[in-house]
Amino acid sequence: MLFIALGSLIGLIVVAIAAVALFFDPNDYRDQITTAVEDELGRSFAIDDEIGWSLFPRLAIDLGGIRLGSGDGFGDEPLLTAEGVSAGMAVMPLLSGEVELETLRLDAPTIRLIRNETGDANWAFADAEGQSGDNDGAGGDGALPDWLAGLSLGGIDLSGGRIRYADATTGDRLRVDPLTLDLGAIAIGQTAPLTLEAMIERDGEQWDARINGDLIVRSDGTLSLRETDLRANDLAITELGADIGPSADGWRIHPLSARFYEGEYGGDIRLGTQQNRMPLAFNEGLNGVAMGPLLAAITGFERLTGTAGINAEGELALSGGGPPLATVNADGDFSIRDGAFKGVNIARLIRQALARLQGETPPPADETPSTDFTSLTGSVAVRDGVARTDDIAMDSPVLRLRGEGQSDLVEQTLDFSLDVDVVSSLQGQGGQPPEALRGVSIPLQIEGSWRDPSIRLDIARVIQQSQGTQIRERVEEEVDKVRDRLEDLFN
Repeated sequence: MLFIALGSLIGLIVVAIAAVALFFDPNDYRDQITTAVEDELGRSFAIDDEIGWSLFPRLAIDLGGIRLGSGDGFGDEPLLTAEGVSAGMAVMPLLSGEVELETLRLDAPTIRLIRNETGDANWAFADAEGQSGDNDGAGGDGALPDWLAGLSLGGIDLSGGRIRYADATTGDRLRVDPLTLDLGAIAIGQTAPLTLEAMIERDGEQWDARINGDLIVRSDGTLSLRETDLRANDLAITELGADIGPSADGWRIHPLSARFYEGEYGGDIRLGTQQNRMPLAFNEGLNGVAMGPLLAAITGFERLTGTAGINAEGELALSGGGPPLATVNADGDFSIRDGAFKGVNIARLIRQALARLQGETPPPADETPSTDFTSLTGSVAVRDGVARTDDIAMDSPVLRLRGEGQSDLVEQTLDFSLDVDVVSSLQGQGGQPPEALRGVSIPLQIEGSWRDPSIRLDIARVIQQSQGTQIRERVEEEVDKVRDRLEDLFN
């Protein structure tokens, strides 16, 4: 993908500095240099300014502005532009045949990622046979060329960067602006400190992202992140470890692990950068995660707390012309222990409803109502962004809930039908459960938005059914008594 462009850029710098070392003005060879890059990449390439260089006290090169084209089918939109590219080379290692570049500096680079109307991507470079591919041009295994594998680089300093993504097949747009990157000295197989900051915008939503950690570049073309922290707005991931490598249709991140809101995360992610809609397949697990701060950071939903274990496997489309959540198709399960639903006290709602039916004064409402539970479990099937479950189960010392329902992940709405059984004393919620509620289930309907759901209890119907049962039982008892008396008279 872009590694081939970066590798060729580094190669260009090596060639240019070598020319300086031989006491030639690199500007005399600018046409030859650009032609060599164009032949290698199959793209137009231009150096907009005079090449600046110096010989003492260090070998250095300054390319000024550069422009790398997108290839046929993308008009005049370039894949990469930069206002300045510069680097230096250590002199003494050259005496022993080693190439040690100093920090590569990129000033205001802009990367334009485009998928045209026919579905072709400008970041897919053609191989020697003219076939489009997404690896680095070193063959299907992604291994780095020998000359690049033996190169050391003092680091990369990127400032004022921007990324633009546009998909003409879906109308999808993404913008990263600004982008800064500070990467320490790079040598194959060695750890390099990494800091990346970016402001990401899509469909009016913004994420202020920051990555701090260590990067390892390996000779097989794969990358590894170690001891890395990632933050995006309120979302925080720590101790991130990931191996990133090319696959047949894009990239694979595996193994992938992290500390995630007091718990542990493990995953296997495949990103199809070479496919339409850019599918992202995932197989993930969370264990011991604090649900309250996690949901608040991701969705703004602050009504559920507890310690969770979650497993999910499925896929979604990152470029589909609409919200990626609307394309989620997945299966999973969850188990949450020692938590609470904030904003509603179901036991107190029962007492209040009963008091009104019996003409009594209902207990006062809670200032901070919540329903505590010891466990909440269920399985989930997500189809086109709508999550459904038919085996949701919640147990608490007071109540037992069973039921089914669904939630729209895009619209952030709920629609659940549950049955509530009172299994113990409601002491603390207004008194003991009345005889009429023993052994019956109370229908509970939860619907509306995540932030402000509507909760309804149909206690009146339960009481009517319960009283009808009691009347029938009393009639049957009286009939039995009459029958017994008649039998005594005739015996």
